[in-house]
Amino acid sequence: MSLDQLTVGFRRRSTQEKIMKQNGAVDEVINCGLIHALVQGLSIPDEKIPYECAWALTNIVSGTSEQTVKAVESGATGPLIQLMMHADLNLAEQATWAVANIAGDSAQLRDFVIQSSGVEALMVLCSKMGQLTTSFVRTLAWTFSNMCRHKNPHAPLPVLQVLAQGLLRLMQHEDYNVRQDACWAVSYLTDGPDEQITLARDAGIMPFVYKHLSEDDGLVAPALRVLGNMATGNDVLTQTVIELGTLRVLPAVARKAKSSSIVKECCWLISNVIAGVPPARWDPSCSWTVWTAEAMAQKRRTQQQIQAVIDAGLLTMLVTIMQTGDYRCQFECSWALANLAQGGTTRQILELTGEKPMAALAVALGHTNADLLSNILEVIYSLLTAVATNKPDKLDALKEEVEEAGVLDKLEALQENHNEKVYNQTYKILSEYFSEEDENEENDGETGNFYNF
Repeated sequence: MSLDQLTVGFRRRSTQEKIMKQNGAVDEVINCGLIHALVQGLSIPDEKIPYECAWALTNIVSGTSEQTVKAVESGATGPLIQLMMHADLNLAEQATWAVANIAGDSAQLRDFVIQSSGVEALMVLCSKMGQLTTSFVRTLAWTFSNMCRHKNPHAPLPVLQVLAQGLLRLMQHEDYNVRQDACWAVSYLTDGPDEQITLARDAGIMPFVYKHLSEDDGLVAPALRVLGNMATGNDVLTQTVIELGTLRVLPAVARKAKSSSIVKECCWLISNVIAGVPPARWDPSCSWTVWTAEAMAQKRRTQQQIQAVIDAGLLTMLVTIMQTGDYRCQFECSWALANLAQGGTTRQILELTGEKPMAALAVALGHTNADLLSNILEVIYSLLTAVATNKPDKLDALKEEVEEAGVLDKLEALQENHNEKVYNQTYKILSEYFSEEDENEENDGETGNFYNF
């Protein structure tokens, strides 16, 4: 049997057996030592045989990690990368598909692809994207996604910087699937430290990410993840998200979403914007005065970004989702509101009282998750304290809202909660604002006023 017949026969058999799930044919090829023949076939100066060998190897590296490693150990990676730049585009696409599978297997194999000049081959393909079929560009985008996917560890920063330039071109492609995979690749790229996130901004990718917010859920989902990742970064990165106009379109994005996952991502993004960046821990080698000044400046920047959230009308959105959304959405909302309570100015916290939030907070207090409960208790205490300190004449009305919304009943029940933090927060609210002593003082005041009259 010739090598051509062998590879065609293996390709047919592996397709029939759905090799992604059933790996018997692959193991048979590996155990018989035929994988070495397939690798050798990649270098035969006959386009048909390398194509069949590349197809067979693609099936092998689509299997288990052990099977992929066997192909790599047999020397498949280098020849496949060379074939990515072949003049025969069908052969080049098949080789690219195989390399994408290798890179997607693990961070270690991704790094081996990098060491074997895989990034250079990808950028060559990007430079002639106009000559490639849509199918080929989809494979290319998927390869970029696999190159950026692994994060333990991430690819080296200089490599990601090069890949970001390719992603910029892919993000502008007319094909939906290409842009979708490219945007997911950007989400993997930005899921890291500020230095990585900055690469997407500096490459000019973000305006194209923002445009995806007007598309359907399939493009909105990766776009929100990118924007949310960027909002986890420093002030400059968070401000980039704001200046794109992201905040003002989020209510519309949430309304048209067909999946609650999109709504959850919206809330997560808002939470990241509100959270800001905590001041760096004081270094004794730094002047205390300088550090304090920088910490205060950082706090002001965070409060400015919180104000951008308020100005975009997103408190209304958060309160509504807290009351009507599913648990995952409520959880993310709880972080957004708690971040406001912890980092906002008194005026910004008081803005929340205008949304009549107690009914929504009462719904959230019906859950059992300790983090969610702690967040909601933080919000309730901050609201009561802000009103008591700055608008004492409004305190009774707020306490009445607490009681009428059922929050007070939930607070009394939480006194039995086994989580120490939840119990302490609950006790603090009840003892400071709803104790019997407070009621007695109010009654005494009313009696005194009556007799004086």
